[in-house]
Amino acid sequence: MSLWHAIPIAAGLGLLILLWRLLNPSPRLVVGERGILQRGLGWGWIRWDEIEGAYPPNLREADTLRLRLRVSERLARILRRRRRLAADTPVEDSLELRLSLAGSEYNAVELLQEIMAHRAAQSADPTAGTEPRRRPAG
Repeated sequence: MSLWHAIPIAAGLGLLILLWRLLNPSPRLVVGERGILQRGLGWGWIRWDEIEGAYPPNLREADTLRLRLRVSERLARILRRRRRLAADTPVEDSLELRLSLAGSEYNAVELLQEIMAHRAAQSADPTAGTEPRRRPAG
């Protein structure tokens, strides 16, 4: 097979893959054993032990869920990278994040129930999957 035959075949396969991705997009919100992942948000997997609280949406934001996150070392690195801070710059101990539920298979009540189930499991075994708390700066 010559190079001139391989180029159109590779281009055709690339177009098929692109078309498949457009017709069957991956879910924007994934809830699993690792935690919660919202693609495109840039936080990666939000682990269950990093979630301090979850709050139902208000009337204006019906398709969102607010999460209160404990800033672990992993989240602190992400915050420093996003804010372009030095590696030793202290960051806050917790932050609030809004998850968009639009276009996902979850509604706020189902996701709140999932979070509460994992918090109950962590309460039963408080050492399971936790990361040591960051020491306060100063």
